[in-house]
Amino acid sequence: MEPTAMNQQTIPEPAAVLHALGAGVCTITLNRPDAANAIAPEQRNRIIELLAEASASADVRVVVLRSNGRQFCAGADVSRIAGGRADAPARRAGDVTQTLLDGAQRLIAAVLDCRKPVIAVVQGAAAGLGAHLAYACDLVVASEEASFIESFVLRGLVIDAGGAYLLPRRVGMQKAKELAFFGDKLRAQEALALGLVCVRRPNFDHRRCCGLPDASTAA
Repeated sequence: MEPTAMNQQTIPEPAAVLHALGAGVCTITLNRPDAANAIAPEQRNRIIELLAEASASADVRVVVLRSNGRQFCAGADVSRIAGGRADAPARRAGDVTQTLLDGAQRLIAAVLDCRKPVIAVVQGAAAGLGAHLAYACDLVVASEEASFIESFVLRGLVIDAGGAYLLPRRVGMQKAKELAFFGDKLRAQEALALGLVCVRRPNFDHRRCCGLPDASTAA
């Protein structure tokens, strides 16, 4: 039996960034688990847009930033960046700086500038931009398996995505240098001791920090 035209229809891919709003909570979910939730430019721009909307909305009391899959975020999607270099025009003086300002740093600034509390819920690895995305949030809730990695040095890159601003303010200059220079994995327990993580548990209820009813009374 030959397949019909209906059977041959392609199933649309799920959105790479999911958004939900309910009971005062705006939930933004990274949804590229097959790519360890690496953030491509279009996903970055969508997150910035959603944060701006949440910041301005009277219906939003808190923003929760989370992800699907085993990893929180592997950072920027470097495969997409590398793939675009072949067709890129010759660079001019100042192009690199402008790219940084318009890219990952703009995403970090959107988190820092949000007028609502932003909570990161981290499971698995948060690397590079992914780690800084969590550090920019007001609160970071981590699973036992969570880890944070300054992966820039492992790729021969200068620390980007607001890391040079965030890290010294979160852990002090000496520890920031250690993390940035060596790229060692920082596990959840040590992140908690350093103050990068405020809660290390799987069942944290974000409603408690914003004056909202908790899960047991929010029915």
